[in-house]
Amino acid sequence: MTEPIPPEPALLLAVQLKPLVKHDLWLDGRHVPVSPYATGALTMLALESRPVANLASSYECVQMFFPRSALDTVSDAEGMQRFGSFPTLNGAEDPVLAHLARIAHMAVSPAGPATSLFLESMLLSVHRHLRSRYAGQREPYTRARGGLARWQETRVKEYIDAHLGSSISLLDLSNQCQLSPSQFGRAFKASVGMTPHRWLIERRLDQARSLLVCSDKTLAEIAHHCGFSDQSHLAREFRRTEGLGLTAWRRLHAVKRELETKPAK
Repeated sequence: MTEPIPPEPALLLAVQLKPLVKHDLWLDGRHVPVSPYATGALTMLALESRPVANLASSYECVQMFFPRSALDTVSDAEGMQRFGSFPTLNGAEDPVLAHLARIAHMAVSPAGPATSLFLESMLLSVHRHLRSRYAGQREPYTRARGGLARWQETRVKEYIDAHLGSSISLLDLSNQCQLSPSQFGRAFKASVGMTPHRWLIERRLDQARSLLVCSDKTLAEIAHHCGFSDQSHLAREFRRTEGLGLTAWRRLHAVKRELETKPAK
């Protein structure tokens, strides 16, 4: 039996990673009939309903928690009407949310890319789908379908470079370009060839390479200085791009630097 979740203005989405054969559900103290859930089945509940479940068989699912305040912030930034009530869904089919849940599951794994910017992009994708499928709101018309203007690209890149060691939000970046978050994400990728999240990681790696070669900071200090969550996060991203661990790469480039500065005989 699950513990009661304190009621609050928030939305809970759960997607099954494997079948849930047997369970019972109560909302606001009333028993709700449910059938077995297949892999990929979606549960959507407002947390004001105080859900309690009796999980009588093994289960594995991804639960995504969205405060109303976060959904309202995205709606306001997108220039869209705020959400009203959501339908209660138990075991529904929604391939889009099932796919996004699997991405979220990967993102928060030890090797995943769960930066704040990546997770905000996930929030934007979920918000867009909820808006079109469950709120009947169409994508707003926008003229900006191409890339960023030169001044926008310059400004947002300078902003990223000035805040590499800080938590950078998608809303911060889109505000720099005077665009909505969804407009900004599309335009940035069209101009730069990668997502804002990936560009941020690459710039942090550039700074880390410089510090590895030119400073005596520890690996943990470099990770913190460059905005990585910890040394392990830096090491994973570094090995993906360089094919070497941090210590081995630093030692190799120290030798190269010594040879380059050593006077010829």
